[in-house]
Amino acid sequence: MITSTSLWLGELQRSAAQARLPYLDLLVDTTNLEFPLTDRIARLEQLILQSAILQHTPEHQIAQSGPWLLRLDHANTQQLQLLTDLANASRSNQHLLALTSPWDFHELSVHLGHCTQAEWNDGRSSGLLRYYDPRLFVAVSEALNPQQAWFHAPVIAWHWRDRDGEAQQLAGHLQRSSKLPSPLPNLRLERTQVVQLQTWSLAERYYSSKDVEPCDYGLNKQEALMRHLVHAQQAASREGILDLDQREQFVKGWLQQHSKGTAA
Repeated sequence: MITSTSLWLGELQRSAAQARLPYLDLLVDTTNLEFPLTDRIARLEQLILQSAILQHTPEHQIAQSGPWLLRLDHANTQQLQLLTDLANASRSNQHLLALTSPWDFHELSVHLGHCTQAEWNDGRSSGLLRYYDPRLFVAVSEALNPQQAWFHAPVIAWHWRDRDGEAQQLAGHLQRSSKLPSPLPNLRLERTQVVQLQTWSLAERYYSSKDVEPCDYGLNKQEALMRHLVHAQQAASREGILDLDQREQFVKGWLQQHSKGTAA
């Protein structure tokens, strides 16, 4: 069932109140965001804390059009209206990830920026980890191993609305920043983690390019469909199929075999 914006914001406010925090932290992916965020922030009577979290990373040149961390006073009527309008914007569930955190704002921004940097192939390869996209957040969280729990160290709870518009949350792994290694270790992904994330990426590509719907496979939710597509991609990975055309044919056949319905 779709969670209305008012109900979702109520959940965010209750989460902040339980943590005795007078503010809400938001990660907003401004890439292709259909909302005048910069203009709306500029019109606020009271300044808010804001930071482009890629500014101290190798992707600093695109920081202004990437993910921004905002700290809003949830008791401030004007700032709450900004959050309401942002949450009501087109496809906001693809751009808006909220969190409750007692950390200092600058420390939080630096930490979240560090978490965007992933390494693999024993450190020989590196790139941007787009965990701040709510559609990928669960995939990234599930791929992390216990030694990488520091990823969630600033956070009491994460909040977002999924592909079906339903409110979701995930507990963090709150620790004081002084308890973490300094500097933080690199987020190095083992081969199994890379494969796991690749299956999500390929499932997302199939989902977008084929314009499929849950009912095509006997399902009733978009999130269930994504899980189903991921399982198909995982099966292709187990078979060692790397060629994209061959993989697509395998996935199509797997879906036909393992679904209650049949896609066109």
